[in-house]
Amino acid sequence: MADRDNPWFRGWRNRGERELQDQNDQAAPPKIERFAASRERGEEIQLEPSLQAMFEFDPSNGMLSWSDPAAAARLFGSEVLVSAVSRSDFDARIVGGVAASRQAALNGAVQTYACEYQLSRRAGDTHWVEERGGWLGLGADRRLIGVIRSIESQKRRDAHLAWLAENDELTGVMNRAQMRAKLDQALVDMKRVKGSGAYLLIGIDDVGAINADFGFDVADEVIVECSRRIAGLLGPSDLIGRVAGTKFGVFLAGGDSERVREVCVRLLNVVRERVIETQKGSVAASVSIGAVEAPRDAGSAHKAMASAEAALDSAKRLGRSSWSSFSEKTDIVTQRRRNTHMSDVILTALNERRVRLAFQPIVGDIGEAPSKFECLIRMRSEEGKEVPAPDFIPVAERLGLVHLLDRRVLELAMNTLAACPNVKLNVNVSMETVKDPLWAEGYLSVMRANEVLARRITVELTETQVIDAVDASIEFVSELKKLGAFFGIDDFGAGYTSFRNLKALDIDILKIDGSFVTGVSSSRENQLFVRTLLDLARNFGMKTVAEWVENEADAMLLKGLGVDYLQGFLIGKPETNPAWLPNGAPDEGPFIQSRAVSA
Repeated sequence: MADRDNPWFRGWRNRGERELQDQNDQAAPPKIERFAASRERGEEIQLEPSLQAMFEFDPSNGMLSWSDPAAAARLFGSEVLVSAVSRSDFDARIVGGVAASRQAALNGAVQTYACEYQLSRRAGDTHWVEERGGWLGLGADRRLIGVIRSIESQKRRDAHLAWLAENDELTGVMNRAQMRAKLDQALVDMKRVKGSGAYLLIGIDDVGAINADFGFDVADEVIVECSRRIAGLLGPSDLIGRVAGTKFGVFLAGGDSERVREVCVRLLNVVRERVIETQKGSVAASVSIGAVEAPRDAGSAHKAMASAEAALDSAKRLGRSSWSSFSEKTDIVTQRRRNTHMSDVILTALNERRVRLAFQPIVGDIGEAPSKFECLIRMRSEEGKEVPAPDFIPVAERLGLVHLLDRRVLELAMNTLAACPNVKLNVNVSMETVKDPLWAEGYLSVMRANEVLARRITVELTETQVIDAVDASIEFVSELKKLGAFFGIDDFGAGYTSFRNLKALDIDILKIDGSFVTGVSSSRENQLFVRTLLDLARNFGMKTVAEWVENEADAMLLKGLGVDYLQGFLIGKPETNPAWLPNGAPDEGPFIQSRAVSA
């Protein structure tokens, strides 16, 4: 053909000849295992080298002539060389009928085309291919040049990726996202027909021990076998998914409490009744189950999963191979709800400046006008009621919010010191802040930015906290002392701080634990203990504060024993708005104003 030397044809020809030559240099590729079978063996799908053949279609005789009969034979899966095939015979090999674009092109209605289809090869064997072509020449020399190449590997890979989007690769059951979606839809359908069912969370017991004793491969074998045994007990309408590494979610499409109990017992038995044979020997496995009836106790997938998790936690507390059904009294759920609620309360109070200070006086003797105060954190609810510290401080520590409270207390204390030049303050800091390098540095940076004010602050840690993290405490205290701040140990006597730690911490003030102060005037044991602590403090050059002083007899005895400072209800109760505090302080104090300007 005269037009075969034009650039369009050369591009097709050169590309085809290069790729066909590559094919000729290789042996015929082995047949690929189906991805489901490979998944069953835990193997990855191997990509098949590309098959490709070029043909020329002559409209005058309706024949497709192949430039490389061997390449065409491999494409067709034939052991006989294929040099030509009629259009009708080739069309008969196309699964599902000829594509409209190909039909139109071979009929001469369009100049170029591209399509994908499955090509029938051997009996029962099909192969995905892509076909592209275009017309060249004029009149009697007009020919369609086409290239057919295998895209089977790509199609298999795409199908496998689509499967992985919904299923767990190890076990073949649904993954967490798909399980959640299916569970949500099942609950919607169940509500519509007023049906009942249940969601079960099944956790394999002590997989960590299997990992340690046999290795991760054996643990995977155990997980796979457990999934098979669980799935084998389910009905056609039930659902199963792997929702975590060692946990399976199961939705029972129908039934009441009696069926839930029956299924749970059967599931416990089917896993533990026979050992699991693995490549490294026999492994005895068991599961624990948390169940929640749905939609009665859980109207959404989120609620069902959370409630079943709580029930599973309860089951695990009973021991291996146990099950528990969710109820509103499930302790862990109640605790989680309280935590979530208090987290919102604390963050909102911080944002709305409802966290404030109460000031309790500390004096050198009875009747003395106080100039030193301990800052005690207080929080007002949205309704204006005071939230007791025990209701939010422990939650703040568990949820990692105590850092924010520590920082807020320090800022308010700085504002108070700026507004009241003759006042000294004690502030408490949590060990969570002290031992976290980032938050500790943030706390110290506030002190550095207000170094003059920091010289009138005593930072307190409880003795038990210091014992738990001595090294972090020593480093933190050292930085405080560089700024001229003071350091005190609160509740001294409640722990067992060594002499070495007392010296290393460079303590300025020891606050004697209130349990030894209350009623000290009538308790010889408490008197002896306080006298011992005072001797210890003097030997280390430390000042002492007696907390919880509630009556004059105790106060007089304590001063007689040599206590430096007194604190308690006898001296004064904590006040959020004492007479000595200027209006607007500490919330509108100089520290907040200067910080806003610098920002």
